[in-house]
Amino acid sequence: MIKIEKEKNTTFLNAAVTDFTDAMGYCEYKIPLSIQGIKPKPSQSLILGTKAHHAEEKYEQEHVELEPVLIEEIENEQKNIEFARENVYSTLSMPFEFPSENVLVTLSGRIDKISRVDGTLIVQDDKFVGRPQTYDQKTQPYPSQLLQVLAYLNSVYSGKRKNDPEEWFEMPHSSKKWELRICDRKTREPYKVFSDYQDAFSLHYLHTSLEKFTTIALDFIEPEHHNSKPKCNACNLKSFCEFRI
Repeated sequence: MIKIEKEKNTTFLNAAVTDFTDAMGYCEYKIPLSIQGIKPKPSQSLILGTKAHHAEEKYEQEHVELEPVLIEEIENEQKNIEFARENVYSTLSMPFEFPSENVLVTLSGRIDKISRVDGTLIVQDDKFVGRPQTYDQKTQPYPSQLLQVLAYLNSVYSGKRKNDPEEWFEMPHSSKKWELRICDRKTREPYKVFSDYQDAFSLHYLHTSLEKFTTIALDFIEPEHHNSKPKCNACNLKSFCEFRI
C-alpha cells in the first residue's frame, strides 16, 4: 500500500518495493488503486510461489550451515559473506525536488538472498513459476523483475523488519551484481538465470522509474496505459479498475 504524508515542506511517500515494481513494470494504474488502499485477493500463482519460497527457506535452514555475520565482517569489503535466505530487509530512500515541494520516497522490501563475493555485492531474487519454459526465448527479465533487484541493490539493509535507521547497515563493495533465477515451482530447481552487473544505464533506469512513480502518486502527471488487453485480463486488480480494457 502506498502512503503519502506531508510534514512542513516535505512530502513523504512510503511504499513496498513490489508496489513500485508492479506499477512501473506492469501497469501504472496500480498506483492510484494502491493509494486508495485496495488490496486484491492473492492469486493461486502467488500462493503457490509463496509456499515455494517458504520451502526453499526451510531447506536452507535444515541443510546449510551459515556462520553468523558480524558487523566487523560486513564493514570489511574484502570479506566474503552470505546471509541466510530472506533474512535481510531493504530500505531504499530517494529524495526529489519538484517546483512545488520536496519529496522523500522510501521503498521497503525483503531480499531472497544477499551476499558479497570478492568485493561484489550480489542480490538474488527467485521467481517460482508454473511454466518456466515461457522464458526460453527471453534474453532479459521483465521490467518489474529488473526494477526489483535494482531497488534492493541500492538500499540500506537491516536484519529486522522494523524500519529503524539505527538498525540499518551498508555493504561496502567494489561492484554490484543482480541475479534473477527463474525456478520450476514443483522442483524449486533453477530453470534459467538472468544476471548482470549494475551499470550507469540500469541505475538511470531505476532513477527515472522512481521519479515517474513519484510524479504519478502525487498527481503531477496521469498514468500511461499499456493498452494491452491480455495484461488487463491477467491483472489481479482488474475488477477494481475503471481503465481496464
